[in-house]
Amino acid sequence: MTVWRDLPGDHAVPGVEIVPVTGIGELRPGDDLAAVVVEHVQLHDGDVLVVTSKIVSKVEGRLVKLDSTDPARREAARQAAIDAETERVVARRGDLRIVATRHGLVLAAAGVDASNVALDELALLPLDPDASAQLLRDAVRERSGVEVGVIISDTMGRAWRDGLTDAAIGVAGLAALTDARGHTDSHGNTLDVTRVAVADEIAAAADLVKGKLRGVPVAVVRGLAPDGKLPDDGRGSRELIRPATDDLFRLGTAEAIAYGRDQAVRDDAEHARDELHADAVALVSAVECSSPLERAVREGFLGLLAARRDAMWRSCAPGHLTASALVLDPQRQAVLLTLHPRVGRWLQLGGHHEPSDHSVLDAAAREAREESGIGALSFDPVPLALDIHPITCSLGVPTRHFDVKFVAVAPDGAEPVRSAESDDLRWFAWDALPDDVSAELPELVDAARLRLGL
Repeated sequence: MTVWRDLPGDHAVPGVEIVPVTGIGELRPGDDLAAVVVEHVQLHDGDVLVVTSKIVSKVEGRLVKLDSTDPARREAARQAAIDAETERVVARRGDLRIVATRHGLVLAAAGVDASNVALDELALLPLDPDASAQLLRDAVRERSGVEVGVIISDTMGRAWRDGLTDAAIGVAGLAALTDARGHTDSHGNTLDVTRVAVADEIAAAADLVKGKLRGVPVAVVRGLAPDGKLPDDGRGSRELIRPATDDLFRLGTAEAIAYGRDQAVRDDAEHARDELHADAVALVSAVECSSPLERAVREGFLGLLAARRDAMWRSCAPGHLTASALVLDPQRQAVLLTLHPRVGRWLQLGGHHEPSDHSVLDAAAREAREESGIGALSFDPVPLALDIHPITCSLGVPTRHFDVKFVAVAPDGAEPVRSAESDDLRWFAWDALPDDVSAELPELVDAARLRLGL
């Protein structure tokens, strides 16, 4: 990285002069800031022009115009502007928000400011502070023939410290950061972490002669380049933005706790989803097939599961797994069927998987309990059959159900209770099934009777 003095990595100079640029007055959108600055101060090569972001925002038209000076309405507009400028909330305490903007800056209220503007206005940060700094530098060179560095500054708080200071948000014509790592001090110690935010130091120094109450938005810091040439790495202010991976204070304490809690819940949910998917693969793989058709159906299940990690959920539009149960009465002489309102036919009980399900059998048991009102059902854990059929389900679009079918027996004294998901719920004897059943239901009943030795 470019250094500031002959001593590598050192940014110190023998002395500096800080000059306020007075008499600038109120500027409005479209005004020529460079011309005004050149008119009010004599610049020299190597000077650093420090300009508060507010004056840049004004000339660039980064103002929110309100239709009222009512304080409540102005505050509501300010909060809305903060929302619009915020990329990420870092911390919130009451009405105070520390946020990260799309520039990468972390600061209070996203830099939205209600000071030093009219009562019916709000000021936003420049869209691209580095570009604004470069444009001002080029314009000053064009009007004066002088090569200066430009820093656009804004007021910020600091971690660990109370009070405010100015910091650089836009830089052009000078290196914002020096790097002394790898060099040795006068005692022979190797410097490991020394990187100095020179642009921030310059911005803070310039604020000693500016300030919100003095009406001085511009200052010149002189003496940083005795030979008239400022070191410039061409990187603007980007070097000052700490990467998220290196930010030990990326979130406030309360926000970090909430994030950790939410992440733990997300991790648990992701684990449950993976567990359910793995259970489906193992369960279907173990299904014994007695015909080429059954083997083809099983391979269809496994193909979907291999292709789609979301195959267990109804949101998987190409098709998704469901679980159902053919429920027998305690004497094993009748089956419990539901009249499905969407399909319009009598079916076995069943439905989609939910995040709370840890296995396909869990889903079948939950659906059977919910739709029958019977709390205790005895299940055979080995699927009775696999079935693939086209349907327009609660997803609302044509899809396919890859249904895993189980058989269960109700306990003595069980009294079914129809749920809101059913138009009717009844016991039917083996040999007296209704006419309007699904095409595969008689085969399912036969398979259940064979499984139970009836």
